[in-house]
Amino acid sequence: MARQGIVLYHGIEGGSELREYAAIAEDCGYESLWVTERYFHEETFSLLGFLAAATQRIKLGVGVVNPFTRSPALTAMSAATLDRISGGRFLLGLGRSDRWVVQDRMGIPYRNPRASLLETVKTVRSLLSGGSITSEEGQFRLNRVGLATLPVQETLPIYLAAIGPQALKLAGAVADGVLLNAYAPASYVSYAVNEIRESARETGRDPDEVDIACMLVVRPTDDSKSMLASLKPRVVRLLDEPHVGEILLEKGGFDPSILTALRASVRADGGRDAVRLISDEMVDSFYLVGPPERCVERVEEYRDAGVDLPLLLPRLEDYAAVARSMAVT
Repeated sequence: MARQGIVLYHGIEGGSELREYAAIAEDCGYESLWVTERYFHEETFSLLGFLAAATQRIKLGVGVVNPFTRSPALTAMSAATLDRISGGRFLLGLGRSDRWVVQDRMGIPYRNPRASLLETVKTVRSLLSGGSITSEEGQFRLNRVGLATLPVQETLPIYLAAIGPQALKLAGAVADGVLLNAYAPASYVSYAVNEIRESARETGRDPDEVDIACMLVVRPTDDSKSMLASLKPRVVRLLDEPHVGEILLEKGGFDPSILTALRASVRADGGRDAVRLISDEMVDSFYLVGPPERCVERVEEYRDAGVDLPLLLPRLEDYAAVARSMAVT
């Protein structure tokens, strides 16, 4: 059976709702259920603790936490605890996050993100394997730190979020798995998978042992044209992100020269004029839009591009319908 996971969107109002979502994912045979870290919404490890108690078989993943809002030692503690209470079902996703949210909004220094992420991977992995760490160098200072509670899994999988070439190479070199960017065109995914696999080979790893996961944003509808039009402002905001717009357009097969006008519009009028720069084809490549059978076909495009583990990401109001109609049978 082909592997597939599903992701919970933000906006969960209570435990009964969360329990229902978990039951649907488990009953439909999904391999894993993921939560995302979206600041000022639900706190992810609280959700995961609840999900660990509400499920029996499905793996539970977080995509992703970062080195700055949680120290490596705290992340290792959380991962080990969740793995214990879930009976060895936890998957840890790590990423760099962004300066604008970590430092500008939360007031936490955002220094050397790539080096901090690598240091976090090494520290967390060592702590989860029972090691004791004293470190006087790097971003984090640890003094005789070890965990009293260890995970059930002998090797708890660590996934790294990646989009740009340096992040992709880092993930291929050190991670057990990779979480590719949501809203990524399938042609970008082909490029990213090649970068990851090549980096793994260069560091003496078996490239096939790096698990490639990708969140796929699903918007089910019988009126694809109206849905595509409604999503264009969101694509404008996505492409306004520095470096993200360039790589998604270039590797996705679109013209990155539109970014100058797009970003000028964002600064001048909030991006209203930039919507005209976004084609239906562009939106359709970033989202899975259409009836269930069309969305299933799009998932197969991502598998063909090299994704081992597609992760469906619907809105909460669409969650039950998407989970049931797109389950792998």
